[in-house]
Parts: sequence; C-alpha cells; structure tokens
Amino acid sequence: MLIPRCHIVWFPPYAPDLNPVELLWSYLKYGRLANLAPDTVDDIQSNVRRERRRLTRHPQLLRSFFRHTALPFRV
Repeated sequence: MLIPRCHIVWFPPYAPDLNPVELLWSYLKYGRLANLAPDTVDDIQSNVRRERRRLTRHPQLLRSFFRHTALPFRV
C-alpha cells in the first residue's frame, strides 16, 4: 500500500543515532535514574513508571529526542 509523501527507509542493523528511544533511555539511565539504588524489581518498575508519567508532562523534552536523531522528523 502506497501512501503519498511517505517513503520507506531501511535502517542498518544497529543505529542508535537514528532511534529516538535510545536517546530517551540514555536520558533516563544516565540522568534521571543515575543514582537509583533499588532493592527490588518493584522499586525499579515504580521509578521508571514515575519518570514515564513525568515525561508525559514535558512534551518539549519528548520532541527533543526526535529532533536530535539523524532522521528528518518534523515534530
């Protein structure tokens, strides 16, 4: 099925610079959750959920993960 103005682009097998999710995980891992010392898996899950909720209140931050990839996104 063809969609006007859409093009399929095949990614290389590993290209973190093209993937906005990699930037998100890096932000969480090395920033927001860097000093986390959880005792249980539940602690990890609750902290990640809290950060996910926090991100939904900051759409400009989420957009920045797309803007800083090597892909030509319009966000």
